[in-house]
Amino acid sequence: MYKKTMLIISLSFYMAIILLTSFMGTAVGSPNAQPGSQEDPLVTRSYVDRYINERMAPLESAVQNLTNQVAQLEEKINNLSENLGPSVRLTIDNRTAYIGVAAHTLDVAPFIVDGRTMVPFRFIGEALGAEVDWDPATRTVAYVIGNTRIAIPIGSTTIMVNSQPRVVDASASLVDGVTFVPVRMVSEQLGARVNWNPITRQVTILP
Repeated sequence: MYKKTMLIISLSFYMAIILLTSFMGTAVGSPNAQPGSQEDPLVTRSYVDRYINERMAPLESAVQNLTNQVAQLEEKINNLSENLGPSVRLTIDNRTAYIGVAAHTLDVAPFIVDGRTMVPFRFIGEALGAEVDWDPATRTVAYVIGNTRIAIPIGSTTIMVNSQPRVVDASASLVDGVTFVPVRMVSEQLGARVNWNPITRQVTILP
């Protein structure tokens, strides 16, 4: 983005120079000019240079200001990206998942059931910085992140967020000993965003 912006600024700068130079060349060579006027063919080169420099100075200042603003914006974007942490990418029926650029092999691949994308509970929680918990007596998994605890009973559409019940549209399930949870419900409860690519069948979780 920064390189593209700088290219546009540079092209605008040089176009301004070309137009201004073209204008001065036409004016200085005008056959009907009054003696001693700016259009006089006998006006010295130094006069022309000074004339151009005086009019280019504001443009150079404006370009420098834009350059500084672009640099500040790029710095803010980079800082924001670092604070948010890496994205998490999973592909349906594929056991290879990514946290940032690091590849991880899942025990069981994500899948879709009744239109809901199901992802491994522990992998998603740890990737988003949450502590995970399992209560075998109640068959309940839980995420703890900051001051928030999200308890998700297996097979139930009622979850508990800080002991407050919330009804969701899909329940957690066990597949080959691995707990799976609906990706959108869990990600939103953890304050993350979810993108879905129907062509690659890939889900991306953005912290």
